[in-house]
Amino acid sequence: MNRILRNCRVYDGTGNSWYAADIAISGDRIERIGNVSGFSADEEIDVRELAVAPGFIDIHTHSDNAPFVPELSKGKLMQGVTTEVIGNCGMSAYPVNPKNAHLLKQYVSSLFGDIDWSWHSLSEYGQVSTSMGMVTNLVPLVGHGAVRIAAMGFDKRPPTAEEMETMKNLLADTMEQGAFGLSSGLIYPPGVFCSTEELVELCRVVRDRGGIYATHMRNESDLVVEAVEESITIGRNADIPVQISHHKAAGKKNWGKPKITVPMIRQARADGIDVDMDLYPYTAGSTLLSAVLPPWCHEGGVQEMLVRLRDPENRRKIQHDMEHGIPGWENFAKSTGWDQVFVASAKYHKELEGKSIEEIARVRGLDPVSALCDTLIEEEGIATMVVFMMSEDDVRFIMKQPETMIGSDGIPDPGKTHPRYFGTFARVLGHYTREEKVLSLEDAVRKMTSFPAKKLGLKDRGMIREGAFADLVVFDPKMVADVATYDLPSEVAIGFHHVFVNGSPVVRNGEFRLVKNGRFIKKGE
Repeated sequence: MNRILRNCRVYDGTGNSWYAADIAISGDRIERIGNVSGFSADEEIDVRELAVAPGFIDIHTHSDNAPFVPELSKGKLMQGVTTEVIGNCGMSAYPVNPKNAHLLKQYVSSLFGDIDWSWHSLSEYGQVSTSMGMVTNLVPLVGHGAVRIAAMGFDKRPPTAEEMETMKNLLADTMEQGAFGLSSGLIYPPGVFCSTEELVELCRVVRDRGGIYATHMRNESDLVVEAVEESITIGRNADIPVQISHHKAAGKKNWGKPKITVPMIRQARADGIDVDMDLYPYTAGSTLLSAVLPPWCHEGGVQEMLVRLRDPENRRKIQHDMEHGIPGWENFAKSTGWDQVFVASAKYHKELEGKSIEEIARVRGLDPVSALCDTLIEEEGIATMVVFMMSEDDVRFIMKQPETMIGSDGIPDPGKTHPRYFGTFARVLGHYTREEKVLSLEDAVRKMTSFPAKKLGLKDRGMIREGAFADLVVFDPKMVADVATYDLPSEVAIGFHHVFVNGSPVVRNGEFRLVKNGRFIKKGE
């Protein structure tokens, strides 16, 4: 179907000033920009006084289950997101070693829920996703955690030479099947058990196939400076582009450390290392509730963790480690406090959602460690949390850096989850751009479009130009705003009039339409 958008105020994604033009769409592509006389259109839409930008690219998501819960994509489309990068934080649903498949499924269960798996590879996962239909475009990374589980399970040790070769072969195959790079989650098992040298060796495989390395670093609190240095070292030694995921300084005593880490990133770039970062515009994070536990609790996988949590002696050891720390471990409980750790989603006990561990402990007459362990046991390890840990000043400082993109880190989850899934991009455009003037509108759009597209190597997306895919968002810069809150995290954003995915309207006059015109994009396509 052919369409013309009339009287556009075009923010083309490059960061340049807007310009006035008409845009002609032919099928899934932008046919003409400017003079569209003679173009035969089935429909014309007047968007006078509205901004037209490329569809936003969410560089960091956990929307791996989006094809299975398409109705939840409303949260992304209603804030202009048309493309999502999946497989982040070392967690991907591929590759699958049948011998260890149960370990991988437990590993990503908080992201996928109860879904029947019928795939073993990225290609097969892409085929399943395509057959089910997608509302947004999906761009896959391959998770280091998934690769390591396939090769050696949750063992806390270096890989043998044979296991390293297995990981490299699995990674090479997955890259050949269309992955855009390797992700790591170095606070989660099994990533927490790996060395820098292991990551360098694997990243060389990715580099040889044109991919990037995206990392949830080993530490984002007391050792955040050292973690950034490790990320830069991997980029240097593997000669690979690096994406530091959701950069932050967690815990009050670490606030202000981005004033150290950002110059480190800038110096690395001056030295020829391609290092960038992304962030979400909130002072609270969200991840697996089990991430609060010390690393040793996770060895062997989720079921082994649950067995340990039932042992009173192990609970005493957890309490000791949380009070005294473990070298290199990111201790959420100590850096933030139990009153700042909230259950976001629970599989069985929905009444716990929105309650802090401190509150759960008080109601049950328990100490916080016992309340945490009991909750994880009751939920079979399948629970997420929201944890308040960053400063507003740091969020603003990181956001305005030219090396920063925007990523939601959102999970399509019907629980009382983090509002970033429904609000990230609207919050940047409304609160931080229009109201607080942290960014210009042109730069905000660049951070959401051409910048991530260039980092990933996406073809024909991220800019408004003739021949590009017609992923477009039409919004009112004077009205755009996030509505989702921590109490009501599933409220859709406002100010978005139209959104097109591959030329098809999925938002019309502010109304969401469940149209499955998204694509599973493989590298090189």
